[in-house]
Amino acid sequence: MFLKGLIVYFCDNCLHLIYNKKVIVKSLDSINQGLVVDRTSFMDSFLSILKKEKIKSKLFGDKIYVVKDVYFNNRDVYFLDNMFMELGFIKVVYLDIWDFFETDYSYIGIFKDYIVFYLDSPIILSLEYFNDFPKLIDYFKDYYKKYIVLFGSNTNIPLIHSNLVSIYYIDQFQSYITKSLLKVKKYGA
Repeated sequence: MFLKGLIVYFCDNCLHLIYNKKVIVKSLDSINQGLVVDRTSFMDSFLSILKKEKIKSKLFGDKIYVVKDVYFNNRDVYFLDNMFMELGFIKVVYLDIWDFFETDYSYIGIFKDYIVFYLDSPIILSLEYFNDFPKLIDYFKDYYKKYIVLFGSNTNIPLIHSNLVSIYYIDQFQSYITKSLLKVKKYGA
C-alpha cells in the first residue's frame, strides 16, 4: 500500500508537494536552503498552493508526511510540527531521507546554494564559500563507501569528476527524491 495523503519535501527555496501521484514544485521566498525561514509567509503560500492545485480540504484533520533531511535539528522539527498543526493537520509524520538511499553507497546532495554530504556525521556547506566540487569531494574521500552518488538541483552535477574517488550521478538527479516519494510505501506511523 502506498502513502495516501500529502507529502512535503523542502530543498533550495522550493516546496515540493506530492499528492495523488502528482509532484508540485513551487519556489517560495519563505524557504531558504531547505528550511522554512518565514512562518507566516510560508503558511499563506502553502494554503494558496493547496487551493490553486485543488487539493481537497479533507486533508486537514489528517496526517501530513514531511521528508526529514539530515540538517533538520530538534528545533526545526518542533517548528514544523507546530506550523502544520496550526494549519489543521493532526499529526506530522517524518520520512527519514536516509530511507531513500542504498546503504552500500555514499550520497552527496548538491543544490543551488549548498552541498550536503550524507556521511555517518553529515556535513552541510554553503556554496557561497565552498564551490570547487572536485576538491570538496576529494577532501572527504576517507569517509565514503565504495561509490559516491550525486543528486540535487545543481545543474553542474554531470560535469563533476574526481581522480581519487568513483563518482556517479542518478539519471534524474534533479528529481531523485521527489520521484522516490511517488513510490514510497506506507510507514506504520
